[in-house]
Amino acid sequence: MPFIKSNAAQEDKELQAMIVSDPEVKSHIDDFNAEYEFRKKLIIVRKNAGLTQKQVGMLSGLDYRAISRAESNSDISPNLRTIVKYLNAVGYELDIKKVAY
Repeated sequence: MPFIKSNAAQEDKELQAMIVSDPEVKSHIDDFNAEYEFRKKLIIVRKNAGLTQKQVGMLSGLDYRAISRAESNSDISPNLRTIVKYLNAVGYELDIKKVAY
């Protein structure tokens, strides 16, 4: 059976061109990347606190499955209450600041 030649480099260039040329696509990608980075930060602060997901659940009063979903790249985004309880359990607080564009 012959191998299928991949044109990944060309496809990547086309994708990058679409991102640059379509503000709506760029907006969706930026939103996804921001949420992904936030979830990675949740994991980092939990691990820096030396806690497991189950321990964060116990400290926050949240089910450990909610902790798992908050950290995973699931389609379900954690709600604000979950985020605040999670952060409080690991010794952090939510801070909002203006972004310079």
